[in-house]
Amino acid sequence: MKPVITLTLVGIISAALLAMVSDMTREPIAAAKAKMKREAIEDIFPFKIDSLKTLKTESGTFYEAIGASGELKGVAVEAATEKGYSGKIEILLGVSTAAKIYGYKVLSHAETPGLGDKITKPRFKEQFRNKDLNSGIWKVKKDGGFVDELTAATISSRAITDAVHNGLEMISKQYPNLSNQ
Repeated sequence: MKPVITLTLVGIISAALLAMVSDMTREPIAAAKAKMKREAIEDIFPFKIDSLKTLKTESGTFYEAIGASGELKGVAVEAATEKGYSGKIEILLGVSTAAKIYGYKVLSHAETPGLGDKITKPRFKEQFRNKDLNSGIWKVKKDGGFVDELTAATISSRAITDAVHNGLEMISKQYPNLSNQ
């Protein structure tokens, strides 16, 4: 009977300690995630952001980059695709007020190191710069589109093309007059 009581006490104390540590780290973790997202947004836009307005809708989370005089300078959106070689790929896509792509940042992926993870490299990402929804067929060249696929990583190339296209469509629906500004 003694071992049962001892194990029960150890379990209760362990659970209490885990709950206490979870409470103590919740806010610092949330603050660190917010800081990382802010830095990712600042990396996408080629200008200094004076303020950032977050807009959460049913279709997604959007970030409006605001200039010193209160003008909208660009919009970023969190987009994703499930078509990656190893599953879901999440990106942050930034566009100008003319709805042209400034760039994207991969927030998470599980693509193959050395192959599929090249979707994060500047050389691959550069081909999306200044593109918009009307820039051609949003597919890799192997499928008749304009995107140069990565050698031996066509699935990852298709996936990131899909994620970027999804982001552009999300921005187009949320900001239908963006290209008119």
